[in-house]
Amino acid sequence: MKKRISGLLLITLAIFAIVLTGCSNNDGKKDRAEADIDWQMITPEKMKNVLETDDAADYQIIDIQPEADYEKGHLPNSISVPAYPVDTEELEKLVVDNADQFKDGDNPIYVVCPGGGSGAKRTISLLIDEGIDESRLYIVENGAKKWPYKDDSKLWVTE
Repeated sequence: MKKRISGLLLITLAIFAIVLTGCSNNDGKKDRAEADIDWQMITPEKMKNVLETDDAADYQIIDIQPEADYEKGHLPNSISVPAYPVDTEELEKLVVDNADQFKDGDNPIYVVCPGGGSGAKRTISLLIDEGIDESRLYIVENGAKKWPYKDDSKLWVTE
């Protein structure tokens, strides 16, 4: 009887281990949004100040919103790289393929995603892997959906 219970217990544990292994995402790859990076955030208020006072040549804005959302509205002078949520190899490749245009210089690069969270973090992680200095990269807090200056055409462009 004890052998039968021990055998059933081993089978149950083996099945449980197989199920847990099958539930992992990305074939065991860690989510880039959880990378050990000192994420730099910029508040909407400070981003507004950048847009109003700095020359556009002094910074770059990467907007990863889906194309349809970008067309509804985006920050002025932003470059659309519609890779949100940057959670597949295809979307990661889109960021990597566009990274060269952001490598030159030492000006800040602001990343805008719909919510200002994991999509922006994944983008920054990829840009760092492509050789862009981490100190240049910022996430616009709260993203495009909660941009508080949508009523100002100098701070929000609609197409």
